[in-house]
Amino acid sequence: MGKYNKAYIYFDTNTLECRHSGKSLYLSQFTVNPLYYEIEDLIRNMGLGDRVEICIPDIVWFELEEHLVNHFKSEKKSMEAKIDAFRKSFGNLAEVYYEFKDCNSESEYSDYAKDIAQDFLSNPRVNAKIISCPKDEKTIQKIIKQAVHSEQPFKTAKVGRKEYTDAGFKDALIFNTIVTHTKNHLGIFISNDSDFSEIFNSKRINNFKICSNAKDVRFTLLQEFNVASADIMELLLKSDNYLIQRILSECELDINSCMMDLKIISCKTVEDSVSVNFIALINGEKQSFNITYNVNANELLEASCEIFDEMEDE
Repeated sequence: MGKYNKAYIYFDTNTLECRHSGKSLYLSQFTVNPLYYEIEDLIRNMGLGDRVEICIPDIVWFELEEHLVNHFKSEKKSMEAKIDAFRKSFGNLAEVYYEFKDCNSESEYSDYAKDIAQDFLSNPRVNAKIISCPKDEKTIQKIIKQAVHSEQPFKTAKVGRKEYTDAGFKDALIFNTIVTHTKNHLGIFISNDSDFSEIFNSKRINNFKICSNAKDVRFTLLQEFNVASADIMELLLKSDNYLIQRILSECELDINSCMMDLKIISCKTVEDSVSVNFIALINGEKQSFNITYNVNANELLEASCEIFDEMEDE
């Protein structure tokens, strides 16, 4: 543990983009996946704000803006077709009317999308920065070589009868952007694209972790940074509902009970495990808990509890 003193967390398009009703984008404002704010809170709660940065590759940012413009175009066309159908169906029985307030054309919305994207970055609540794909000759030549030889992240794809050996250009740009920016620090790439795990493994790049949710990110940071054991366990006990339910179950308490006023009394690390004594209110009754937990494996090894004796504590 503690191999790195700096980490960069990167978002892929599929984990940063936010959709509603299954597939629709929010067009009036730049809305990101709630996962982004979970990661922001995670970094702050772990006290790692000076050691961990959130970065968004520019190709991801451009893709988010392009998705908004394309979605505006398709949704506007769909709405106009539906309204036309309503008018035909209802005739003079109803008057169907609509108006676009800020933009009516694709080009106008393209400018609007850039503005709302910039508004997001300017929000004091947001601590992310856009990083650019390296454009030096060495990097460009490397990408060309990867494409010509179908090296990962490029791959073979078939469209109709034609086979393409240079599919994956966007992934190649993202890959080279985040690897170049991270250097020898820890890189965490949040993506739902399983191809990236294969890419990093094939390139034998060991300072990168692929995560798909906040829980994965949290445990990666816990493993790679020197965070005090007591702080780790307090964070886990206050945020991991599954762990709390496991402890309550092992102690034969109602797993739906609310654990309040938690306080760590002692915390001792033994090899890969942590032994913790803490007190907490369970249904208004103060209990003393003793647990043994493997942080790396995310596994509760044992747990016991007893009613806390206030007199004994004094």
